[in-house]
Amino acid sequence: MNASVAGRMIEIDGATRIYGVIGNPVVHSLSPAMHNLAFQQAGINARYLPFHVKPSHLTEAVQGFVAQGVQGFNSTLPHKEALLKLMDWVDSEAMLMGAVNTVRIEPDGSLSGFNTDADGFYLAMQSRFPAHMQDAEVIVLGAGGAARGVLAGLAKGGVNRITLANRTLSRAEHLLDTMTGPGLAKVDRRAIPLVSEKLPLETCTLIVNTTSAGMHGESLSVVDMHRLPPGAVVVDIIYIPPCTPFLHAAQKCGLNVLNGLDMLIYQGARSFQIWTDMEMPVALVRTHLEHLLGSRAPHA
Repeated sequence: MNASVAGRMIEIDGATRIYGVIGNPVVHSLSPAMHNLAFQQAGINARYLPFHVKPSHLTEAVQGFVAQGVQGFNSTLPHKEALLKLMDWVDSEAMLMGAVNTVRIEPDGSLSGFNTDADGFYLAMQSRFPAHMQDAEVIVLGAGGAARGVLAGLAKGGVNRITLANRTLSRAEHLLDTMTGPGLAKVDRRAIPLVSEKLPLETCTLIVNTTSAGMHGESLSVVDMHRLPPGAVVVDIIYIPPCTPFLHAAQKCGLNVLNGLDMLIYQGARSFQIWTDMEMPVALVRTHLEHLLGSRAPHA
């Protein structure tokens, strides 16, 4: 049996190692395309598959992976937080964020949990805008699970101040209270309601949308891009579509923009390294995924 990866053929046999991603839903994930290309380029006999797992079946799914010899897997919504309690060992990043997005199944069947989201955001910013985190004043929109990785990544980058804006203020306050690692402890942090007049846009040099607004064409009209200073960086962690209304509005004002594709790639590269001790070919993967996105999701 064989399968095609990026136009080339790889053999699948009894020695093929299995990895995957679990989510609900998971059908639109780009992770299989990313990791299968990386395995191909590294000459590793492995395949990466999407697994649709409902929350009520999470424990059984993980036990099934162990029983069937799966080597490791990623998790996306809504499983990251629930996975934490199923792990036998958890790294400091996952403990800080209270969530696991990468699992390595050890030879003895034990489960090691990691979170690569912070590295994903940090490295994405370093690759595109390396000077825009150190001592920056940042606004983060949204206080859901995605915000956790962004906050930890910002701490790695040495930002000066973080304003976390969310429609439900108590949720933003709770998130800041529960993320108290040494990196974040040094950052001036505050929570505010997601209301236009409350956002300190005039002094903001970096703004990050971690909400789902824009995934289906919704706009974030609460953010007046004209109030941001020239040279500010506007980030949306959504990558389908590649240019959300949020980013399109920023482009019209001449601001720097970045979507979530690089964050996806770099968090995946860290997972790949955890599983294989090898570097992912990031540039090649980016080109491949940009091609797929160009055919799957039109620019706004």
